Amino acid sequence: MQKRTALIIPCYNEEKRLKSQEFLDFAVSSPNIDLWLINDGSQDATQKVIQDLAERLPGKIFARSLSENQGKAEAIRAGCQMIFETEKYDYVGYIDADLSAPLREVLPLNELIQKDLHEIVAGCRIKMAGRQIERSLFRHYVSRIFATYYSQLLGVHNYDTQCGLKLFTVRFASELFEKPFVSRWLFDLELFLRAQRSLGETGYARKVVEVPLQEWKEVGGSKLKWYDFVKAPLEVMKIYFRYRK
Repeated sequence: MQKRTALIIPCYNEEKRLKSQEFLDFAVSSPNIDLWLINDGSQDATQKVIQDLAERLPGKIFARSLSENQGKAEAIRAGCQMIFETEKYDYVGYIDADLSAPLREVLPLNELIQKDLHEIVAGCRIKMAGRQIERSLFRHYVSRIFATYYSQLLGVHNYDTQCGLKLFTVRFASELFEKPFVSRWLFDLELFLRAQRSLGETGYARKVVEVPLQEWKEVGGSKLKWYDFVKAPLEVMKIYFRYRK
């Protein structure tokens, strides 16, 4: 029996940014990957858009809605719980709704995780020859400073915790997504910390892998504002005090 993957797309006020045709084309061309669009209490017509997608491709695209906005972390966690209840998937992951990482980037990660050598296969954004990684210099330098900060404080030595494309085995995801997260938007960092605590240093080195993306492009309309970057060190400290034991 073919192993199946559920890909979560958390959506908050994405009515004007959702690339409906790209989701439809990907779902049709990827028989072992289903799309789960989770409306995180949007105030626009996001629910109507994703419901239309689900109706156009039933059994491959699913639309679910949270009654109020809970943040990306909780939207993904809620989506995971829905997916676990179906008991028909081997792998689960998520990708940002703006498709800053194109849907085709999911395919090599999905192929790798299906080898069952890793519990987490995560995309990472590394600007190098032959790869199209487009992001502002401000965000790039802030992310590198931030990575050094959390690496020293928490001992999580990933190159790029915040890339919005990750896949997990369902068995491991059920552990990682069991409890709510401390941070609403640094939960990726929290995920890796949970994984490290569960697997141990040696297991983490073997079971968690980062895969450089071929393409990633910063998309306008981000929900993150400049003051979110200012608050980032405080968010890391919240995570530190929760997990320091």
